[in-house]
Amino acid sequence: DGHVVSSFQGGLIAVRVDDDISEALAAASPEVVDTTKSLPKDKQSSSLGGDLIGHQVSFENGRTGVVVTHRPPIAFVYTDMVSVDDVEGAVKVLDSLASVKVDENQKLVDCFGRPQSGEEVEGNSQRPIFAPIPKVSDIALINTPLLTGVTMFDALAPIGKGQNMLLIGHDIKDMRQYVCDLLSAQSKNVKCIYASTSGDDEISTMLSAADLLDDVVLVTSKKSSGGDDTSMAAEATVTAATACSIAESLALEKGMNTIVVVDTIDEHKKLWDATTRVLVDVFGVDAVVKGERDGGASSEMRAFFSSLIQRAAQFNKKKGGGSVTLVLLTTVPKMEEGNEDQVFAPEDFADSPAKVKERIELLVKRNVPLTAANLRKIQIPVPSDTEGVRRLSLQHVDDLISMSDGQIWLDEELERKGRRPPMDFQRSVTRIGIGADTQSRADAPAMRRVVEGLRLDLSQALDMDGADVSSNASKKQARNALSWLLAMHQPSASGARKLSESCAALLAASKGYLGDSVDNGIVAGTESGDKLMSGLLKHVNANAAEAMEAVDRSQDLTEETRKSIESAIESYFS
Repeated sequence: DGHVVSSFQGGLIAVRVDDDISEALAAASPEVVDTTKSLPKDKQSSSLGGDLIGHQVSFENGRTGVVVTHRPPIAFVYTDMVSVDDVEGAVKVLDSLASVKVDENQKLVDCFGRPQSGEEVEGNSQRPIFAPIPKVSDIALINTPLLTGVTMFDALAPIGKGQNMLLIGHDIKDMRQYVCDLLSAQSKNVKCIYASTSGDDEISTMLSAADLLDDVVLVTSKKSSGGDDTSMAAEATVTAATACSIAESLALEKGMNTIVVVDTIDEHKKLWDATTRVLVDVFGVDAVVKGERDGGASSEMRAFFSSLIQRAAQFNKKKGGGSVTLVLLTTVPKMEEGNEDQVFAPEDFADSPAKVKERIELLVKRNVPLTAANLRKIQIPVPSDTEGVRRLSLQHVDDLISMSDGQIWLDEELERKGRRPPMDFQRSVTRIGIGADTQSRADAPAMRRVVEGLRLDLSQALDMDGADVSSNASKKQARNALSWLLAMHQPSASGARKLSESCAALLAASKGYLGDSVDNGIVAGTESGDKLMSGLLKHVNANAAEAMEAVDRSQDLTEETRKSIESAIESYFS
């Protein structure tokens, strides 16, 4: 069926598959198997995207692997062989899909779903590792929030059960801490699966410190010594897919709500770039479209990433009514530090994309100096090798955004200014529920009732940056924005808020109760600001306990509960 054309230490093997065999396998309805038992015919699943992804592959040495991506006529196969020196000869792509056995009580498994304790997985639940994305006929509207416990996230970029959300940032440790806050906010009826694609030991330590280890299924790459980076990226791809399969099995067979954290999706890009280099080495540069050689996203690459991103779903009642929510972490390089006053010329951007050149021309026409500070302010990378890498990374992030249901963007400059979380609200959004003709919603009804005017106030304050703020109207806009930011200030690992607490904090801002404090310098990021908000929430929890419990129970805010909470807020400041 095929033969080896390239291999990487650590387990990744490139196999050239006979064209006729490839077409026959793609047209077949493959059997879903594991090493011990195959599923009944009525539970078999077809291959993903009509290609060979997910198929099992056997080698002459008796070992097997799974196709992690298929770029005809090359199938890239990941095995758990550390050494691939003896892999040669004929290769067979089997008419079967590699699968994972699922046990909801398992805690720590490898990329193939095997318990790292060495024990057998209990139960008969089984799911293809690279299962197809859900069909439209299998899913329902997203209309239930998955609360993160981070007020700013829930207010400005809410996540609904069954959607996917990108978490974008430069500080992976800070991002992970916010994920821990998110996971700690979940009730016992939400099963959490954490895909550690890097095999970083710090993740297990972090989950343990947050007292989450017993509540999370940790799927981790083994990060074996001596393995090639490309093989590790392939293993990471399997790790993320296996985590999704575990979640899908629990959602479909037990009707459970699940959340999958992929930490990070960066390894997928490394794998894709490596497969591109193999194609160029074997067939020449013309084998790859020019846009992809330049760092862009071809339709083939978009399909590769979508096969993971689009596995999120709210399944309908016929499919068990469970959900799979995906939170995918992706990092961008830090901005290059240097002389902010350095001035560039238009010709310095000769190799930049057309859109960047257009923006540079506009700046020149308006006599805006092309300083590093001005360029960074409007998100144009300054010309340098480091910024060139950053530009390609940002371009890839834009491609991911176009495939996703939303993104939360943690900004480096806002972090320097002390905002916590350093969320850029202009680049952060959920696309669930956008449009007048949709009934889908990602936010909680209670949150919806307290955030009116939030984005407008923040946008107006941003437009005032550097402008004259001496007028009463300008002062009011600045005061409103500072009040909102004080209400939403939450450093990572500071603990998740209940929905009722987020609503109380936002009500205090929207009703003007925080204004006097802001005028006196009690703002977000200060010790006095933290003390004020902590005291406020403690007071409201004590003096409006029934109303707060009602909000958390119903996820809504009635006129009666609103009055009770507002009364408690007023009494705190009186």
